[in-house]
Order: sequence, then C-alpha cells, then structure tokens
Amino acid sequence: MNLASSTMDVGHRVTSSAGYGAHRARKPAFYLVTAAFLAFLVFALRDTMAMVVNAWFAGYAFPDHRVHHVMIGGTLAVFVATVAIQLYRPSKRVGALQAAIAFVIAAFALTILASGPAAAGEILVFVVPVLLIAALHPARRQLVPSLERVDVRLLALAAVGAIGFGTVAVGEYAAHTTLGNEHVVFGHYEFMLIALASIGLFAILGALRPIGWRALVYGAGALAILFAVGSLAFPGIEQGSSLGPIAALAVIAWAVAFVGLAEYTRGADAESSPRDTDTDPSRRESDRETSQSGARQVS
Repeated sequence: MNLASSTMDVGHRVTSSAGYGAHRARKPAFYLVTAAFLAFLVFALRDTMAMVVNAWFAGYAFPDHRVHHVMIGGTLAVFVATVAIQLYRPSKRVGALQAAIAFVIAAFALTILASGPAAAGEILVFVVPVLLIAALHPARRQLVPSLERVDVRLLALAAVGAIGFGTVAVGEYAAHTTLGNEHVVFGHYEFMLIALASIGLFAILGALRPIGWRALVYGAGALAILFAVGSLAFPGIEQGSSLGPIAALAVIAWAVAFVGLAEYTRGADAESSPRDTDTDPSRRESDRETSQSGARQVS
C-alpha cells in the first residue's frame, strides 16, 4: 500500500466516523428539540387552544367571535398535535410533520402578504423550531413531497376542496385589508386566511400519501367540519366569517367524502398489495440507515 492510498483510506475512515457520529447525535437532538418546543407550545398556547371548547358554551365572554375562536383554537390544537406525535415513532409520522411545516410556512408567507414583514417576524418563533425538527427528523428525506404514491381520485377531491377554501380565504384577505371592525383589530380574518389555506394544503399533501398520510387527511377533514359546524351553530354577519347554511353543508359533505375516499383507497391498497419491507418507504428508510451505520462500524 503506497502513501497516497493510505492517506485516502485514513481520510475515508475519518469521514465515515464523523458521519456516523453525526447520525447518532442527530436522534437525541431531534427528541430534545421536539420535546422542548412542545413544552413551549403547550405553555404559550394552552389558553388559546382552549377556545375550541369554551367558545361553544352559553355565557362565553366574546359571543360575536365564536366562529373565529373555534377555528383559532382548533387549528392551533391540530398544529400542536402534529408536533407532539413526533415523539412516538417519528419515522411513521412524516405526514404529521408535513402538516406542521405547511402550517408555519403558510402562516409566515400569508402574514407577510396581509400585514407585512414586521408582523411575520413574530411567527419565526414557530417557524424556526419546526424547520429545525424537520432537519433533525429520522425520516427527513421523506419530508419532501413526492408523486410516487399519489392517488389521483383523492388528489382531484383535494383540489376541489383547496379551490373552495382558497376562494373563501380570498374573502378573508379582502376583509382583513379593507374593513375596520374588531375582527380586523384582533387579527381574526388574517388567522382565518391562514387556517383555510392550511386545510387546502393538508388535503393536497394527504392525497400524495406520504408515510403517515392519514394525519393530513384527518387534519383537513376535522378543521373543515369544525368550520362548517361552527358556522351552522353561530350564524350571522356579526361572526365575521360564518358560512351560510348551504356552504356549510357543502363543506361537511366534502370533508366526509374526502376522509371516506381516503379510507377506501387505503383499504383497497391493503387488499391488493400487503405491506412488506420492500414496499414500505419508512421501513426502507430505516433499513438503509441501519445498513449504513453498520457499514461505518465495520470500516
């Protein structure tokens, strides 16, 4: 063995050892960052999330804001749940983290559009930790949306929903930028813009069926039904964003159809092609990282 080959071999060993060390350090760092961020979310948003329950009761302190408060509390509760679930078998929860990423990016971008960069800067306290969690995630390669497992029927239904919610979101943006009532002062129209865009994004991403895709489907369906039921329970222009009865019933029908079709396609797939280690992306990801770690140890 000459000097050049010896040097290359040593360099390869050092690089492999460093990469293996980084891989081993990334997992505890992921859990630490996720747990710390979850604790912050629960502490900072606990009262706001409680509005999804409190706003339904008689004697609520803000009767003209029930629809908005239900949606604010519900959307934030879904966001916190997508982070919390990462602490248990995160390689199986890719869809949930995609939902969290979609929500914070939508919130940041739409806040810039609706209220300017200064207001959006306040959201970075949520954006940065989510992106850090994504960078440390055990299945971070799977976080990039892919058409590999897309269901065309589900995607078509998701597109219908996304167009509908997008249309309502445009109205929320117009209300935020042109009106001068309490809903504008409290940022309710702006949050509804973000929530409605998030429902559409969840639906589209769910139709792509990443690992753990049902979290996206049920997140979209739950928020859609929450909006519709809240509108039916609290009608009136004073609510600011309450849907009319026909529109609310249409939203419920879409949500039921979307979740139902998702479960149907899942059942059909399970019958036609039982899962094994060659077809499950999360298993392939785990097997690849295990084999790479073993190879580094051997070398």
